[in-house]
Amino acid sequence: MLSNVRTAWRTLNASYWFLPAVLGVTAFVLSFITVGIDRALGDDWLVRWDVAAFAPMQSEGARAVLTTIAASMITVAGVVFSLTLLVLTQASSQFGPRLLLNFMHDRTNQFMLGAFVSTFVYSLLVLRVVTGGDGAGIEAFVPQVSVLVALALTFFTVGMLVYFFHHVAESVRATHVLGDVDDALQAMLDDLPEPAEGATVDADDVPPDFRDDLGVIEARRGGYLQAVDVATLVESASTHEAVIRILPTVGSFVTRGAPVAEVHPASAVEALADTVHEAIATGDDRSLTQDLGFVFDELLEIALRALSPSMNDPFTARSCIDRIAQGIVRLDRRGVPAQVHADDDGVVRAFVPLQAAGPLTRHLFAELRRASSGNLFVTQHLLEALVMLHGLVRTAAIGAAVQDELERIVRDGASALSSDDHARLLAVVSRSDAQVATDGSA
Repeated sequence: MLSNVRTAWRTLNASYWFLPAVLGVTAFVLSFITVGIDRALGDDWLVRWDVAAFAPMQSEGARAVLTTIAASMITVAGVVFSLTLLVLTQASSQFGPRLLLNFMHDRTNQFMLGAFVSTFVYSLLVLRVVTGGDGAGIEAFVPQVSVLVALALTFFTVGMLVYFFHHVAESVRATHVLGDVDDALQAMLDDLPEPAEGATVDADDVPPDFRDDLGVIEARRGGYLQAVDVATLVESASTHEAVIRILPTVGSFVTRGAPVAEVHPASAVEALADTVHEAIATGDDRSLTQDLGFVFDELLEIALRALSPSMNDPFTARSCIDRIAQGIVRLDRRGVPAQVHADDDGVVRAFVPLQAAGPLTRHLFAELRRASSGNLFVTQHLLEALVMLHGLVRTAAIGAAVQDELERIVRDGASALSSDDHARLLAVVSRSDAQVATDGSA
């Protein structure tokens, strides 16, 4: 259940209607509050202030001001919306459609739309209570406080509009996009489950008859496995003295009707089926919740697009390589998240597979190696990044993947590059070997 709530909350945060709707409702409530204050105070307090800028407005002037504000706000809101769509279109073509989720999470764009819409809503609601001045004998009522608040909101939104133009230009810069993805990667690493505390838990620490008494739970809905609520699985499995093993890796596609979990003993399947389906969140897209490979694939996609003949942007590809290498170091330092989970008594209750660090490293650098083949500028930088990783990583699986890709880059370079260029790659490896030998002797 918790994983579904988190996924729904992320979906709301990535929408262009949620924050503007919240601000619109806030403006609706604010209009009633300020009008109530006006009815309680009247306009004598403005006269006593004797400040020209805050002199009481007449009915005609208040209507004109509020009408102008409302008309201009809805017009500018349309311009802001158009600019936002233009940026999304450019980002999709330049960086890939999967990066749209990052742009839609941008609070500045959401707030700008909400600011103009809420100012428009507020001005209309205040305008409807302005009476008098039309010769019909109706008692005049001009909400002076409400008009001043409308003016203040207008000045604020105009200032925000200036900042929005700067923000739009900044948001499509490659370095800014890569920085956002890098921040998302760090946030995901911080949120991933830590290794189990207390008793040592091993993948082989399961009931001896696990395979002999096994029940299967089938998926009720299809989609990408976005997140798993481990705490719910462990609690329910402990209550029913069972063990639950989620079959698909987080980030993989789940086919409706296909096995999604195994339960031991088989007699607990019926009792745990609803819990398992509530604990797993599926959707039409991969998400940033627990899918570690998805964030790395975003960086990989930008790099592959930059290396395509249509883009031909090796500098962006080099920046992506740097970010990917940095992410691998962070993953190595943090440690692979726990995939075997036990209850408070140290009894294994749940298996939740995440993407392994070794295959992930191999996948990323293999794709980069193939895409940069024949490009000395990028290949040399990729080799230098792998050499750096070779000297930093501590996880055996990551180290083996890095070593394999180092050897393949040198081997592939013999056929894809000229002899002189290939010699430069060998020189990079030789310098790194010499450095390692020097450090070891010291």
